[in-house]
Amino acid sequence: MSNQNPLFAVVVFFIAYITACIINLKYKITYTSSRCESVDGLRGFLAISVFISHSSTWYQYIQEGKWISLSNLYSQLGSTSVAFFFMISSFLFISKLLNSIEKDFNWKSFFISRFFRLAPMYYFSVGLILLFVMIITDWKLKAGVFEFFHEMFLWGTFTVIRDTSINGFNLTYLINAGVVWSLPFEWLFYFSLPIISLLILKRKPSVFYLLLSLFFIYGFFYTNGVNIQHLLSFVSGALGAIVLKYKLLKNTKNIIYSVLILVCLVLIGQFSKSTNIPCKILITIIFLLVSSGNTIFGILTSPILKLLGEISYSTYLLHGVVLFVVFYFGFGLERAKMLTASEYCMIVFLITPIVVIVSFAGYKFIEKPFMEISKKHTTKN
Repeated sequence: MSNQNPLFAVVVFFIAYITACIINLKYKITYTSSRCESVDGLRGFLAISVFISHSSTWYQYIQEGKWISLSNLYSQLGSTSVAFFFMISSFLFISKLLNSIEKDFNWKSFFISRFFRLAPMYYFSVGLILLFVMIITDWKLKAGVFEFFHEMFLWGTFTVIRDTSINGFNLTYLINAGVVWSLPFEWLFYFSLPIISLLILKRKPSVFYLLLSLFFIYGFFYTNGVNIQHLLSFVSGALGAIVLKYKLLKNTKNIIYSVLILVCLVLIGQFSKSTNIPCKILITIIFLLVSSGNTIFGILTSPILKLLGEISYSTYLLHGVVLFVVFYFGFGLERAKMLTASEYCMIVFLITPIVVIVSFAGYKFIEKPFMEISKKHTTKN
């Protein structure tokens, strides 16, 4: 079997699903909100899809030293999944604003909850990255004390200012498969919400939050430029919230819509990147239908997919670390280069349960406890 073969993706997802089934037999997750059921199920596919995409890309890196995907399918499993993640974030929080039109929106609680939701697991993953970098560089500072702390400061800000290697190790991005690039866009969206709320809420945010929003938006675009393709994903998510709120799509559980989603998925596979506008339109069509209640023949109602969705943030941040440990420390890049495609696929199959278990542990012991702390703190506010 080749890492470019579609069957590779099917087998990896099947193993991940079975592993989640086993976890679900012993540990029942209490879901954190009453989100749209179909969206919860969708999230279960996304992080595993990113893992599958990066597993395929890792093979190309080992063989050729290039972090690229040679297959539209495996490229889209990564980029389209991230586009969906952006849409889900926008959908959830624009929905909250739409449901708070007549109410006071607690911005302090909102930002506190977002920090407690994203920061603990992120900083844990950065701690792992730092640990591995220091092991590789023999625990010696290669770039000078000031430069080292400057690098850690940039990572501490979720790389909103810019991404960077650590301590002169140019393959730092490889440790987590470079996934942190998407997090600055998440924060951009969160800090944009006070401005966006001016169009929605009757009770407007205070001047403080409006200025905070403007300051962050200006700083983000000043340092990162404007990437309209990713911003469009957030627009699509907001559109999904509006469509659901005002019931602009009727009878979305109809089998015809499920078939339409499958057709769109096939068409997406004809593009190499999700940033292509026709491709973005197809992704948006799928999201509008799913966020309006379509479950794709009932698949998205699976409690196992919901479990995978609940641990998806840990999966997103930690799957690259697992891959790095196995192929950089475990095999070594030179030895790994000698693996045949079939042998490589078998190793990924063995890694998959580890990724799911590590992700579940990250959710249970890091994400969930801090989410509970956040709830107690925001309730007081």
